[in-house]
Amino acid sequence: VINLQGRIFMDPIDCPFRKADEILDKIKNVKIKIVDFHAEATSEKKAMFFYLDGRVSAVFGTHTHIQTADEVVSLKGTAYITDVGMTGSFDSILGVRKEDAMEKIIKRLPTRFRQATGDLRLNSVIIEVDEKSGKTLKIERFNKNLEEGVNDGKET
Repeated sequence: VINLQGRIFMDPIDCPFRKADEILDKIKNVKIKIVDFHAEATSEKKAMFFYLDGRVSAVFGTHTHIQTADEVVSLKGTAYITDVGMTGSFDSILGVRKEDAMEKIIKRLPTRFRQATGDLRLNSVIIEVDEKSGKTLKIERFNKNLEEGVNDGKET
């Protein structure tokens, strides 16, 4: 697993695209390579997918906490989703109590964020990867209500 951080709307950091090249050069013999791209901008996440397409098994966007419905496996065998989502309270704003987050958004003043509770959900993805080639064959979004034990209404 390779963890990279984006730069758009985030603190200054080394170029994640050049860093990806540097890391991939060091692990050429590794077949299954999964990239966790922690970034704010969807455009930067999609750019990373196209940049690494065919060179890694998957590019999973993280950071925005809202699971997207754009999962795909490219013709070159790279799985992608803009954001896998989060594990935490669905009745929240990014896992924070709604009242705290709204106060920060409306007043634009420092606000103490408290963790939201209740209606706990797990967002993720499940991928099937060919172990010999490192190419992804399938990607599926996974959403589990941890309080009811259901996955989108299906038994788990």
